[in-house]
Amino acid sequence: MKLDKMIAQIKEVIHTGAGVNLSIGSPSSIGKISVIPVARVIFGFGGGGGQGPANKKKSKKENHETEAPDAAEDSFGGGGGGSVKTEPVGIYVIKEDRVRFYPVVSMREIFTAFGIISVLLLKLYKLRRKR
Repeated sequence: MKLDKMIAQIKEVIHTGAGVNLSIGSPSSIGKISVIPVARVIFGFGGGGGQGPANKKKSKKENHETEAPDAAEDSFGGGGGGSVKTEPVGIYVIKEDRVRFYPVVSMREIFTAFGIISVLLLKLYKLRRKR
């Protein structure tokens, strides 16, 4: 497969798979309340390829190069890959004419905040001790 065809296929996958439907979910109703999940979507794609001259094989009997019969064209090699990652961000809650957003807090964010607060308190304690 040629490089331009690979790029075209990756582009098609992004256009058909990417969109609002991946980051904002379908609403769910619970009584008079509607809940809409929201997520962060991260795409990562990579690929590459190269083209070179046809392979030439050396004959064992004679010490000269001969072209392989199936290698009339230049050879091409390539590959690619990709990933999609979603992380929950929060939910929208719609009740009558009010809309509220409730963010999702991860454990990583809690530990980070706890660490920063601990360092600041330790610094304040050391400053007060010096006086």
